[in-house]
Amino acid sequence: MLTKELMNLCRAMAEREGWHAEKCATAKDGGPSVSYRNHNPGNLRSSIFELGKRDGFAFFYNDFTGFFAMTYDIMCKCEGRTQTMLRPHHTLGDLIKIYSACEGNELESYISFVEKRTGYMRDVKLEEFVGKRKRLAELDF
Repeated sequence: MLTKELMNLCRAMAEREGWHAEKCATAKDGGPSVSYRNHNPGNLRSSIFELGKRDGFAFFYNDFTGFFAMTYDIMCKCEGRTQTMLRPHHTLGDLIKIYSACEGNELESYISFVEKRTGYMRDVKLEEFVGKRKRLAELDF
């Protein structure tokens, strides 16, 4: 379920992933970041919504589609609907570790960045980002 918490998280992660139009020192031509050129704020490697691959990442029709793809991907991870083994009881720190593939100081920097931008601490459960929904099998009739 899309929630304001999920949207805030995605905006912070997109910013950390380098989604901006300014000149990027790591870009071959000194132009915008790969993330920005590919309309891919989450630097997704693949997505069911992609048009194809460019620079090793998925590229999308426009920014809206790319942001939706990122949000959908993170929502699925928070709900435990991916192959990442993440489940709703895992934490924001767990999500960022899986999502970013960072380690050590870089991982700590990513987590701290998201904590500062969102106000959500690393130990918040993923279920907080998608709402606490019960599955049909868990409901009492």
